[in-house]
Amino acid sequence: MRKIGNFFLAFVPILLATAIQYLAVFFAMGISTLIEGTWYTFSGTADFYTIFDDLGYLWMTSRFNTYIMIIYAAMTIIVFGLWYYMRYEGNYLPNLRHTFHPLTILGVVMLTPGMQYLSTYIVSFTASLFPKWLEQYEKLMEGAGFDEALTLGMFLYSVIFAPFSEELIFRGVTMHQARKALPFWAANLMQAALFGIFHMNMIQGIYAFFLGLILGYICERGGSIYHAILLHVLFNFWAAVISQFITFGDSAFAFLFWLFFGVAMTICGITVFTLGAKKCSLAATSGISPDNTDNDCTPNATNA
Repeated sequence: MRKIGNFFLAFVPILLATAIQYLAVFFAMGISTLIEGTWYTFSGTADFYTIFDDLGYLWMTSRFNTYIMIIYAAMTIIVFGLWYYMRYEGNYLPNLRHTFHPLTILGVVMLTPGMQYLSTYIVSFTASLFPKWLEQYEKLMEGAGFDEALTLGMFLYSVIFAPFSEELIFRGVTMHQARKALPFWAANLMQAALFGIFHMNMIQGIYAFFLGLILGYICERGGSIYHAILLHVLFNFWAAVISQFITFGDSAFAFLFWLFFGVAMTICGITVFTLGAKKCSLAATSGISPDNTDNDCTPNATNA
């Protein structure tokens, strides 16, 4: 009976995160109304209708949407960070030498381009089968401001705030809660599926599911949520910045080359990361630093 309760509790994080999204919208709208109304009241330069016309224009801008996303991410980091820390014994200040190993970091770095290219192929393949899904995805990205020049606010959200927020929600809380009722493979599938659903569109949801599976494995096998956060940060940084300077090419050779590159880097990245995680686990249980250095890592069962 307790397992059934723990299973259904694993759905609470996504519901709470959705509620916080709406709260962030109302909070941002309320603050902007207060500022706009106060300014025009004391300046006496506009009437009631002009104020709300200006607010309506402001609320439709991508800049305002960026503010909402940053507010939402900050709220979820606080809420789910406390939840993760108090309920699942999360460690806010991990000892870097005890948490990371050079091979786990190298594995994460290798996974970044591999998963980016595989995600691109997943999007292209899905869009070729369901063109309307691509249209919905492009409209969503346009409304969020991702089709415009990268601003500081959008950079901070996509590369810093979003990875911390989403990792705490899905790998930090959802997966740990699901583990109380399910074996890891099932809990990982569950949190990845919820991660995909949370993105609210089919194109992004499908590749988010794929990404969520890898992030869940990295978090579990590495024994620390910070491995998943690092991978998520690098993945989003690649998409926001590095991808602007890389072209695929439109030849058959380029198509096959980048597909092979994505698969190879992903497989090699997981292999290298797993090797590093094993070294950490063995060193921690034996009390010997990996590779006879001063570096040390937590055992696999420890969650940061």
